[in-house]
Amino acid sequence: MPRLLVIIFLFSFITTANAQQVQGLCPRNQPVIVYHPKLHSYLLFGGYCSASKARLNDLWSYSNGTWTELETALAPSARSGHTMVYDKKEERVILFGGKSNDGSMLNDTWSWDGEDWALISRSGPEARQSHRLVLTDQGILLFGGSGKDGLSLDDTWLLKKNSWGEIGVTQSPPARRQHTLAFDEKRQRTILFGGFDRKEGEKTVYGDTWEFNGIKWVQVADDLEMARDHHAMSYNPENGVTLLFGGYYGGYLGDTRSWDGTEWTLIDTKGPARAGKPGMMYDSNAKKIVLFGGGNSESMQLMDFWTFESDSGNWKQQ
Repeated sequence: MPRLLVIIFLFSFITTANAQQVQGLCPRNQPVIVYHPKLHSYLLFGGYCSASKARLNDLWSYSNGTWTELETALAPSARSGHTMVYDKKEERVILFGGKSNDGSMLNDTWSWDGEDWALISRSGPEARQSHRLVLTDQGILLFGGSGKDGLSLDDTWLLKKNSWGEIGVTQSPPARRQHTLAFDEKRQRTILFGGFDRKEGEKTVYGDTWEFNGIKWVQVADDLEMARDHHAMSYNPENGVTLLFGGYYGGYLGDTRSWDGTEWTLIDTKGPARAGKPGMMYDSNAKKIVLFGGGNSESMQLMDFWTFESDSGNWKQQ
């Protein structure tokens, strides 16, 4: 290859690799991202930036291949380990909890209406990180996480409008963090899978599947060979199944599986192997499941997008 072409190629590679840093968007661990159907864009908030060794409170929009930082007069404080969900009923983004730069746990609830952030609650679930939220037919459901004492939680809460209420259940999944939740719209069930707990230095990784019908949790499957944490999961209304991808258990995983309410089916074992809680969401405009970011075995914080092609059962990088 001529020397000039080599130089051009290397410059192009370096420019592409560092484009996000040049734009001011720092790649981050365990990205918290949602899809906003009205804006036709993906929204990323906060997280931990290893380059600056700090938690952030920036808000970014990704649309048509371009990241744009959104300036707001008011914003949640810098954090990581938080969770967001898009509430299509109220047409707003809901954010809860996380860990601040001073190490304290947070239990504030915020909403973003497409233009501004608003603090809607400082009460309800105790402060935590590594929990999960999901929109259900009843409201926004929260389960688990890690509290300020470092212990995993097993409580179930529901946010209706701007008010939290704890749901008392006679049976609950064991306390855990870094699990996943998805809501099966067809069967009206919340699906919980995996995650881990740590007690006295011992880590327990789960491969169990639970369903919540709005009143009680029921364990519907348990497979230690599927055990993992820091994975991704989302419901696909196009075919009525819940898709699970990746995570970590003795190594970085790249398998894709679907849950139809009865059993898990292995679809693909050649996905972009990663953990670090990659974002997975349904893009209602493209009508596809989209995967974003996470971390790989080389400790790289990824900022790439992939779509799942249901017909072929393969992932395609955008």
